[in-house]
Amino acid sequence: MKQYLVIGSGLIGRLLSWRLIQAGHAVDILSSDDKQGTDSAGYVAAAMIAPVTEAVTAEAKVRDIGMQSLKLWPQWLKELPEQIFYQNHGTLVVAHAGDKAELDRYQRRANHVLDKGAFEQLDQQQLTERESELAENFDQAMLFEHEACLDNRQLFQSLGNVLSDSCDWQQCEPVEHLTEQSIAQLTLENFDKSSDGYDAVIDCRGNGARPDLADLRSVRGEVIRVHAPEVSFNHCIRLMHPRYPLYLAPRPNNEYVLGATVVESDDRSPVSVRSGLELMSALYSLHKGFAEARILEMSSHCRPGLSNNMPTIKRSSWGFHLNGFYRHGYLFGPAIITDFLNILNDQTEQVSFGEYYDI
Repeated sequence: MKQYLVIGSGLIGRLLSWRLIQAGHAVDILSSDDKQGTDSAGYVAAAMIAPVTEAVTAEAKVRDIGMQSLKLWPQWLKELPEQIFYQNHGTLVVAHAGDKAELDRYQRRANHVLDKGAFEQLDQQQLTERESELAENFDQAMLFEHEACLDNRQLFQSLGNVLSDSCDWQQCEPVEHLTEQSIAQLTLENFDKSSDGYDAVIDCRGNGARPDLADLRSVRGEVIRVHAPEVSFNHCIRLMHPRYPLYLAPRPNNEYVLGATVVESDDRSPVSVRSGLELMSALYSLHKGFAEARILEMSSHCRPGLSNNMPTIKRSSWGFHLNGFYRHGYLFGPAIITDFLNILNDQTEQVSFGEYYDI
């Protein structure tokens, strides 16, 4: 058994800590966030696991990493004590008549970068069979069958419960810089132990690591959560738009998360009026039943991105940085954490995406 210190308790910090415990190791967690994770980008996110639709506008490795995570998520979720909502019916991509050019452009790009058979073109009859309520406003769609989403709030709660029972988890002020000296002070103050006792310290602070990672930047996103009893969608939905794509992820009990904006900014202020209006207008355009939906939450957060928008594992004198998940924490998390566990176990021959790591 080895002993690890994980700094940060967002999605990646929680998943990593849990997998280390599942592997038989001891973990201490130090975080400025609460145990519910309310200050985490992963807590706000739509939690879509969409390797193919994301790869249409990104590099092929996004699909490769995402497909590996898509295989791992159902296995991992079965190991949690509570059942987590996980929907794997796929993603439907649609556009209104006035934005058909955006859908055509997206389809041409998909044909160019994806393997044959990666998606299916649906006419209105086929769309009706798949998602009858969506077919009331759209006469065609692209179906990407091998995609999923999960309930991130349920996941955070379940992981929080497991880690609270299995780890020494301490809340502290935000950690500005990590050095051998600052880690020694932090462990003494919070755990009354020497930092020399850890086999590795792992930095999962996300945006909080910007002072230590010069090329790390923030990417703002905004979402709206609603309860819509009159709407029953079974798929994730992407709505093509001239300025940006909008995405809708279902939750249990007729709840939905709609997100859109990707702004290069570290602004953590509340959702703007403009974004709120656009999000609500998009909801209504998908289904008239959203007119009577109740707004549960409007949230914003910033995701940590590197220049290539790909994740990294970076070795330092005191341990590792695990960061740069951009908008893809749920898409990349299991695959990259599996690679990281292999690195910790000196099984580098089993690392799949090492070109993105500085180890």
